[in-house]
Amino acid sequence: MFTGTMLISRALNAGRRNLTAGWSRVMPQTASRCYAATVVPQARRSRGRFALALVATAGASSAVTYQMLSPSDDVFSAAGDHEEEVHRELLTEERDSHEFVKALRKDPSWKEVDPYDYLSGGRLHRNFTAGTLRGKGKFALRPVLFHNKDMTECIAVLHVGDRLCGHDKIVHGGVLATLMDEMIARSTIPSLPYQTGFTVNLNVNYRKPVESDQFIVMRSKLSKLDGRKAFGEAKIESIDGTKLYVEATGIFVSPRQALLALASKFRPS
Repeated sequence: MFTGTMLISRALNAGRRNLTAGWSRVMPQTASRCYAATVVPQARRSRGRFALALVATAGASSAVTYQMLSPSDDVFSAAGDHEEEVHRELLTEERDSHEFVKALRKDPSWKEVDPYDYLSGGRLHRNFTAGTLRGKGKFALRPVLFHNKDMTECIAVLHVGDRLCGHDKIVHGGVLATLMDEMIARSTIPSLPYQTGFTVNLNVNYRKPVESDQFIVMRSKLSKLDGRKAFGEAKIESIDGTKLYVEATGIFVSPRQALLALASKFRPS
């Protein structure tokens, strides 16, 4: 900011000198009209140079101010593709070493599935959790997702990063509600007509704050099926099972026949 102020001051002084020199040739009464006509454009050019100098130095001042006020301790802003890849590899190794994940992968009653196999092309990048919230400090890894045989129960293990916070180091409640909505959908929509449904009700109870930069376990199950309506429940726990963070219930409804054609356009072939 100090450098920008000095530049502006110098530009103002230079501009004043140019204007004074220009107008001193215009003011004498002995000057002919021809001489005056020749000098006035020079004065205008001087004013133009002054204006350009002022704009340029103001721009330089803004750049200096921005650099001074920009956060310098945000490590995620400087993270490149290589750093993100290394970060993902470390988290993957940590996740896969958890006894909880190992036990699920060995249990024949659970099947590990791709959480986003229904998203293709640009749909993956437009998806809120798979695209918008993907990246270092957010959802650095896809969740590890397990379904039971009839797809009425679901378990997922997910890492929540430091850039998903409301209160500092505490995961935002809106993010947790979104996760609960998606988990209930995973255990209810497969039982609905055409495997299509939309959220019509979601109730969330926050039991304990969820600290960021940790792995969490999410569970959901279908609790009731009534025609086009599916009722489900879900919860978020610590990966060791000792803490209950969030509980939720939700209702999903399959659209009426008039909407099924539209909804089916977005189902994978």
